[in-house]
Formats: sequence, structure tokens, C-alpha cells
Amino acid sequence: MINSLVYLTRKCPRKCEYCKLRDSNLQNPELSKEQWVEAFRILKELGVDFNLILGNETWLLRKDLLYIMERNEIPFALYTTCPEELFEKYRDLFFSSGVIDNLSCGIDYSFFYLEEKLREKGKFDNDMELKSYTGWKGLLWTKEHYPKVDCQGTITVSRENYFLFREIVGELSRAGIFCGVNFLHWDKDGGYDFFPKEKELQSYLLRDKDLEVLNLEIKGIKDNSIQNFEMLKEDVGLLSSMGWHCKGNPYGGPTVDSDGSLRTCGYRPGKRTSKLSIFDLPEKLELWKESVSLDGKECQGCYWSYPWMFHYWRKDEVFGKKVFVKHAGMHIDKNKWSERRIE
Repeated sequence: MINSLVYLTRKCPRKCEYCKLRDSNLQNPELSKEQWVEAFRILKELGVDFNLILGNETWLLRKDLLYIMERNEIPFALYTTCPEELFEKYRDLFFSSGVIDNLSCGIDYSFFYLEEKLREKGKFDNDMELKSYTGWKGLLWTKEHYPKVDCQGTITVSRENYFLFREIVGELSRAGIFCGVNFLHWDKDGGYDFFPKEKELQSYLLRDKDLEVLNLEIKGIKDNSIQNFEMLKEDVGLLSSMGWHCKGNPYGGPTVDSDGSLRTCGYRPGKRTSKLSIFDLPEKLELWKESVSLDGKECQGCYWSYPWMFHYWRKDEVFGKKVFVKHAGMHIDKNKWSERRIE
């Protein structure tokens, strides 16, 4: 099993403060659609089985996104924040094609909570709430109009939402939407280029009393819609403090930034890996492996579900591939797995 990760674009339609941080360190122009087609061909040649495709906002590629994915032979998960103008313009074109066969969004609040906030205040307090709301609307619309599209809402647990955990999972489950769980991360050593420093996130970080509540929330989960359910059996203190390490092998395959440069993983460019490009492969494959290993071992750790799941399921790579591609799980009834392509 070899997984990979791609940042299709660093652009953001909302100009969020968080996204400005992500967009500030790109040195070269973003790849053209034809260059992306070649990049995905190289990933296929390298044996990649699954590709996590992130942005800032992937749908900003508009029709080029469909053009690229029509020529991509690797099963993928595609993240978007469902900005209303983009989503409403392209949703029918994308989903009716059968090529864009999945929708994944960040969902950090329950839909009920957000509806109440909007009713009481007439607006949201931050970008996280707005993105969660447009994500919810996009997921619910898609489940209604294109029920065969594979849908996932990913919760990033923080002090903003830990007390809503069971409520969010329950709402997603009742809507027939799979759930992923991540924990808040920060820049520990200057090498996590997508995150602010810990001191800037103090109001979002979980305290000991919060962890006690979160533990109860997790133990109270009765449904079977959480993709990385096994990860939540870990100590929540470690989960919330970046207390895990990939040992220099995040997920087996390359991480490609939007300008074609390679990264150690989705969270860190790495001093060595970032000097290489996807178009250096496969000729410089051994150099890339060595660079990722060395850069990865200098990392201070994380608790990101994507590499954690990759390492967990290496014990059963045949089933593990189905976990990523079809939302399979030992705790999920087989008849609920996604009907998506898999070799």
C-alpha cells in the first residue's frame, strides 16, 4: 500500500487568515492542468494506490479540476470548503460526470449549533464556523441529489468544539456521511509551514479538564461511522499534543505541492525534500526516499489521522487499501462501505 498527498492549489476564495499563512511560502507558479496530468501519471507509475487531494480550495480549478481528474487513474479523496458560488456553479457538472465521485469537508461544529448561531446573531464569529456551515450545506445537498457520491466530514478537535463531539458525529452519521477525526496542530519548531505557533493558539488548545470531557464524549460514541475509529482508542493527551511519529515515512508515497515541488508530508516541506520536484521522479526516487526519511526524522511529531492510519493498516494492506478508498472498517458494516472504484 502506497499513499500520496497533493496540494492542487494554495489559493483561497475567502482570503482567510489561516490560508494566508499557507499561501505565503510558495516560490514558483502553480502547475498548469497539463502539468498536473503528468504529475498524476508519475504518481501512478510509482505505484500510488490512493491520493489525498487538498487545497486551500480545490474547486478553484473549476473545469480544469474535472479535466485533471478525468485523466487521473488513482482513487482519491478530494477536499473542499464548498464556497457557495463555486459549489453551486460546478456541483452538477462535477458529480454527474461520475469522475468527481467524492466530497470531503472540514466540519468543526454541529449543523444545529451553526443554525442556532446564525438565527441568534445573523453571522458567524470566525472562518471555522463559516467553512463548517458551507461544508455542511454542500454535504447535505450532495447526499440528497447524488446519494452515490462518497461523503466525509472531518472534525478537527479543539477547545472550540470538544464538547460538541458526539453531537457532530451523530449528525453526520444520521445523514449517511462518514466522519474523520483530527486534532489541532501547531508549529513546534518553525518547520510546520501551514500552522501558527503554539502561543497563537492558546485559546484553542485543550486543557486537562477539557480532555476529561472529551474522553467521555469519545466513549459515548455508539455509531460506526468514524473512519479512524481505532485512533480514538489512543490516549487523548497524546492525541491532542502531537505525540506520535511516522519515523520518517508518512504514507509511503510523495507529497506534491501546488508548484510541483515535493514535501516531506502535508505538514512539513523539509529542508532536503523541498529541493526536489515531482518531475524528478522516478529518476531520483532513491534520493527522494532518503530526503523524506531524514527530514521526517527531524520532525517533532504530529497526530494526523492520514499517516497514522497508513501505519496502522500496513498490517493488512489489502484491507487497508479498502479503508482509504471505500471507507471500509472492521467496525463498519460491509453493506455501508462506499461504492467506489478499487482495483
